[in-house]
Amino acid sequence: MSREAIENLTLDLEEMRKLAGSAQRSRVQQMLAIDIRKLETDIQRQRDLLAAQASSEQSISRPVQTSVSGDVRRYQVELKEYAWDQSDKFIKIFVTVNGVQQVPEDNVNVEFTENSFQLVISDLNNKDYIFVVNNLLNQIDSEKSYRRVKSDMVAIYLAKQAPKKWAHLTLTAKRLQDLKDERLSNGKKASSDDPSSGLMNIMQQLYESGDPETKRMINKAWHESQTKQKTPTLE
Repeated sequence: MSREAIENLTLDLEEMRKLAGSAQRSRVQQMLAIDIRKLETDIQRQRDLLAAQASSEQSISRPVQTSVSGDVRRYQVELKEYAWDQSDKFIKIFVTVNGVQQVPEDNVNVEFTENSFQLVISDLNNKDYIFVVNNLLNQIDSEKSYRRVKSDMVAIYLAKQAPKKWAHLTLTAKRLQDLKDERLSNGKKASSDDPSSGLMNIMQQLYESGDPETKRMINKAWHESQTKQKTPTLE
């Protein structure tokens, strides 16, 4: 995104703040508050990206030079899609990466800590693939955790420190669910006149108390709800 685009977003933010200051209805104020926080997050993220691009040629959005001879450049790709399952001893993460079995075993590495892990696949079709999960729900045994390379997939086995079932993979996912359940339970009566108001309050509370990952999830849910509301209906 260009600096001009960031300036336009900043102007939008200023105007939206003025609208919020003059709004009278609580529902409108809540909707504007969520949009304002989204704009603030977008602006800061874009500023960070510009700063990173200016200071380093090894930014995710830029090619990085490999050690191989010739004019060959390699790009870094962040993996986000995965599936997970569990047994009494392990949390099992399945990350789909087409052709991963073609690279040498040493090119597929996972770094484990008690609360996180990072998968790095080096030089697969001139790309480096990275998959990171932070804030795991419970601590794992990093020494007993490992990975296996399969056809078009990397399976990551997180060794549990205790043989108990995980309801969620991360603390972020648990926090979202707990707050949502709490607000739904406590706010059923208050939101009976306006069902959407209760959801607005939940999203606003989650956004205000959330970390960057939580805020990205809230922004996605908000846009999906807005898209549904814009769909024409027959009365």
